[in-house]
Amino acid sequence: MSTLKLTGFVVALLALISSARAQTAPLAKAQKLSELEDTYADNEMAYLDLWAEAMGKDHSVRGYLIGYSNSSMAPGDLLMRIFGYRDYLVNKRGIESNRIEIVPGGIKDKLHTEFWLVPPGAEAPKPESDFKLVPRLPLRFAVAYPDCPPEMTVYLYEMVDSLGFYAEALQANPRARARIVAYSGKGSRSKATRMAREAKSLLVKDHNISAGRISIQARTRRRRCSEVELWLL
Repeated sequence: MSTLKLTGFVVALLALISSARAQTAPLAKAQKLSELEDTYADNEMAYLDLWAEAMGKDHSVRGYLIGYSNSSMAPGDLLMRIFGYRDYLVNKRGIESNRIEIVPGGIKDKLHTEFWLVPPGAEAPKPESDFKLVPRLPLRFAVAYPDCPPEMTVYLYEMVDSLGFYAEALQANPRARARIVAYSGKGSRSKATRMAREAKSLLVKDHNISAGRISIQARTRRRRCSEVELWLL
C-alpha cells in the first residue's frame, strides 16, 4: 500500500473512531447553578448577575428559570416576579431573549426560584410541581398598585403587566368571569371607579376580553396606596 493511500486510510479510520465516540458519549446534563429564596431586590440582582455571567461564558447554553410559589402567593404575583427576572436579564444584562426559558412551577413549602444552565443536547429541567394558571375559583389572581411604584425591584409591577397575565388566565378558562375591585387608598370613590374602568377598558381593547365577562367595583379605605384586585369568579 502506498504512503498516500495509507495516510488516507488512517485519516478515515480516525474520523470513524471519533464519530463512534461522539455517538456513544453521554449527553451533557443540565446544571442547577443556584436557588434563590425570597429576599431583597439587591440580593436578587446579585444572583441574576451571576447567572448572566455564567451564560456569557458559553453562548451555546440556555438558561432555565423555574419559579415556585407558596400557598399564600397569588398566581399572577408569581408570574410578575419571575418574568421580571427575565426582563432584568434581557434589558439590563444583555442576555438574548431566545436563550432564556421561564417555567412557572407549582406551590411548594417555600417561595423560591431555581436557576439552571442547559448545554446543547441536554434534557431541559422540569418543575417538581405543576403551575396552574387557574387552580380553583373564586381566586384573587393578582393585586396591582397603580400609584405606588416600588423604589427598587426586579419584578414587573405596571398595571398593564398584571392585566396581561390576568387576560391569559381568562382566556385559559373561558367560563371564568372577571371582577376588578379598586380601592382608592386616601383618595375618593370616584378615583377608585376611574381606576377600575381603566383596567376594564384595557382588558377589552388590548386583550379582546368580552366586556360582558367583566364586572367592576369601587371602594375606599384608608391606606397609603391605591390597590386594584383582579379576581376570577
